[in-house]
Amino acid sequence: MKSANYVTGIAALVLSFIYISAFVYYGAFWRFPTDGDAQTKMMFIAEHQTITSVFLFITYILFGLVLSILVAGTSRILGNASERLKSVTNAFGYLWVGLVIASGMIAISGVSYAIGIAHSDAQKALDAWALLMTIAQSIGGDNEIVGAVWVILVSILALKADIFSKKLHYLGITVGLAGVATITSVVMFKELFGVLQIIWFFWLGLCFLRAASDEVKV
Repeated sequence: MKSANYVTGIAALVLSFIYISAFVYYGAFWRFPTDGDAQTKMMFIAEHQTITSVFLFITYILFGLVLSILVAGTSRILGNASERLKSVTNAFGYLWVGLVIASGMIAISGVSYAIGIAHSDAQKALDAWALLMTIAQSIGGDNEIVGAVWVILVSILALKADIFSKKLHYLGITVGLAGVATITSVVMFKELFGVLQIIWFFWLGLCFLRAASDEVKV
């Protein structure tokens, strides 16, 4: 039976790969016709409904489910931390999980709803799609404050408990500060948060896997 550290480590690695897949798909393959009329845009959305829904599921719902494993795993290794601070940290972690999953559900339903009314009124369908995507992104995409606060708290508590690498936790604090800054209109902070989050998840995953390996040796 795999140890809790092993499962948590795999979860962190999966999260980093989900981030990478999103960057690759939306950066290299998503070619939304921004200059087209409503009919053209809705035709594009309809033609890409399946792959779009799959990626929305992966990057939001699956991400949230795997994130819940990481939140539980990090809470477990912070056993010596202040119970009050640990409770607050867990609250932000599970709140992030809920917001990300909810965002994905809204986005997937929004795509289906917009396509369903596009045949009668393309402009109305496009407006509905844009509104629902805005709501979804507002909950779990455009601003990263909840997730950022969780990363900061985990990093601070891990530093105090002397768990894993201090450099990892300083990186986590930097990631968190970049995430908090996404509340501003500066796009750079969102991109910075995403890139640094990939590194943090991957590094954290390796630390958990190394801890699991040490358990086996003992």
